[in-house]
Amino acid sequence: MAKSVKGIVAIGISAMSFLAARLALAQTSTASSSITLTNPLNTTDFSVVLNNFLNFLFTDIVLPLTVIMVLVGAVEFMTSAGDPEKVSRAKNTLIYAAIGRRGGGPCDIGDLYH
Repeated sequence: MAKSVKGIVAIGISAMSFLAARLALAQTSTASSSITLTNPLNTTDFSVVLNNFLNFLFTDIVLPLTVIMVLVGAVEFMTSAGDPEKVSRAKNTLIYAAIGRRGGGPCDIGDLYH
């Protein structure tokens, strides 16, 4: 019984909040006001947007991850104590870090168009 009452109260509260929001959105003003939206990207050229995204991706994400991977590989080398398996894993970590950084490649999409 208590569960059904709680359910009915919850449904009632939801319905009242929905109706209140609908009434608030239904109000209009008599004054004619125009809304202008500004472009947050400050450009209409897709290549500029793509270039900005790639610059962010490679300089703010790939580069710090590369530094972290090199440090991890260096620590693995120092703690390997001559164990061939650990040395191999450390070498692979450094190789993958270098490949990942090089995979970032040029950060200017304009290079692809010229």
